[in-house]
Amino acid sequence: MKYQDYIVDATREAAKEAFRYIAAVPADKVDWKPAETSRSVLDIARELARTPVWAYDIIGGKEQEFNEEAMAKEQEVMNGFKTVQDCQAECERQLEKLFEQYRGISDARLEETKWLPFDGGRDFTVREMMDYPRWNFNYHCGQVAYIQTQYGDKEMH
Repeated sequence: MKYQDYIVDATREAAKEAFRYIAAVPADKVDWKPAETSRSVLDIARELARTPVWAYDIIGGKEQEFNEEAMAKEQEVMNGFKTVQDCQAECERQLEKLFEQYRGISDARLEETKWLPFDGGRDFTVREMMDYPRWNFNYHCGQVAYIQTQYGDKEMH
């Protein structure tokens, strides 16, 4: 199996799992935060809705600005998603576009690099950039599961 096919499958499954956990959160807990400095499940779902866009743009070579103004604009876009269902629909729509991009990436391009300010700032391979959405879905699925335990839900979803 080619890496491009593997990462499409792995990312699709990670997104499904994250939104399965998110969907199990009762409506009255979607905006709830277990602590003042933590995030709500809806905040997390909003980020997951945009995750495929960020990967698509970075891998596609779109110039990125990593500053407060750019972050505020992105937050405004994310705040436009009012429900978990809005977030999931947007995520699924954007994932299909991302997967089309992934399938078009040559094996040779997988080892090309681009400097990004993440992880202390370093060169990332295209292969690593392609794995970011899967990682982010898994990471935030764990956060949602933790939030669920904080309001008493001990089930695995």
